[in-house]
Amino acid sequence: MELSQLSRDDHDSSHNEHSSPVDHAPLLTNLFTGSRSDQKKAKALSDAIDKSLRADKERQQREGGIKLLILGPSETGKTTVLKQLKLLYGRRGLDSERQTFRRIVHLNVMKAMQTLVSGMEAAHIRLEKQENEQHLETVLRLESLLKRYSISSIGFTNPAIPRKITDAKAETDLFEEMVPAIKALWADAGIQQTYRTCTQLSIQDSASYFLDAIDRLARPDYVPSDGDILQARVRTLAVTEHVFNIDNVAYRIYDVGGQKSLRKYWAPYFDDVNAIIFMGALSAYDQPCEDEPRLNRLQECLVLFNHIANHKLFAVTSMILFLNKIDIFQRKLDAGSLVNKHFPEYRGPNDYYSTTVFFQYRFLQQVKDLNKQVYTHFTHATDTNQMRVIVVAVNAIVQRLNLSNSGLM
Repeated sequence: MELSQLSRDDHDSSHNEHSSPVDHAPLLTNLFTGSRSDQKKAKALSDAIDKSLRADKERQQREGGIKLLILGPSETGKTTVLKQLKLLYGRRGLDSERQTFRRIVHLNVMKAMQTLVSGMEAAHIRLEKQENEQHLETVLRLESLLKRYSISSIGFTNPAIPRKITDAKAETDLFEEMVPAIKALWADAGIQQTYRTCTQLSIQDSASYFLDAIDRLARPDYVPSDGDILQARVRTLAVTEHVFNIDNVAYRIYDVGGQKSLRKYWAPYFDDVNAIIFMGALSAYDQPCEDEPRLNRLQECLVLFNHIANHKLFAVTSMILFLNKIDIFQRKLDAGSLVNKHFPEYRGPNDYYSTTVFFQYRFLQQVKDLNKQVYTHFTHATDTNQMRVIVVAVNAIVQRLNLSNSGLM
């Protein structure tokens, strides 16, 4: 099955507004009168549900667990959610990845400053300090140098995707050489103005997080913290499978590359899916697509969600929508970026509450089956405390719907 089979016209029809509540299981006390006979019936039903749950969990363990896909366009936070699951439920957390992420963090820092310098020049913003001109020239060299290095995560080997091998020592030497220029420029008012006002820059969300910590990251004994790994930007170039035990249920979770060129590799993983987490980045509402500048990234995300939510293979699949990067979204609103400039159909105030309601409605509009529930969460995927609560909620949703599909609820 090719991805082209997923394609449909996003504007085929309009849809009525519908909500996405998390329904609660009916209370047994509402179904029975309270007599001794009915109490026995209630207990028998409760025991049957408990037995079914145990049997279902045992079956899931034998068969490899619940199959869950994390889908969405690139740079929506899919891999960050996976890293959170490793941190919360993995046997070793993120320990096995720390040394690998050291080089990724350093590359992220250099890429962030290179993007800011390019954005400053494009916006005709001037440096505050004349002496920083030499640092500007140093960073401008990064554009060609960084093309040598790959900031990507390779999962299952795919012969269609070449694997780039990089020299870790060369990267470390380059980073050490660039640190003085990066520090000086990040402290310059011109670069700060670029960061605050040029909201359409295609800059990684963690730019300020890492640039503010440049001294710590430049230490010879630097080892990335959990927070650093969660913030680090890694481009996924293949499908990766991970198994987690959540509430004694095994989950097989697949993280996939979101670039258009990689979506044709999604199809083999569509069969027998129990749940889909679809990721959309609200912060992308004012950004153009890299490969199609005339298309807005969030508009592209809506089109893709339409294809996934209405696909025949997912007719009975739990659909969980993560509208992610709410922290970046809020920052852009505060900086004066107008939602109606990019979504002219929006007529409300440019505040967080009104705009998030609008975007949630736009996503729910895409679902043609009005009986299909979409469980929506507004997420900040790098916030471990929030993700812990959301993962518990997602697990409850999946378990409840499994019971419902088995006819016990």
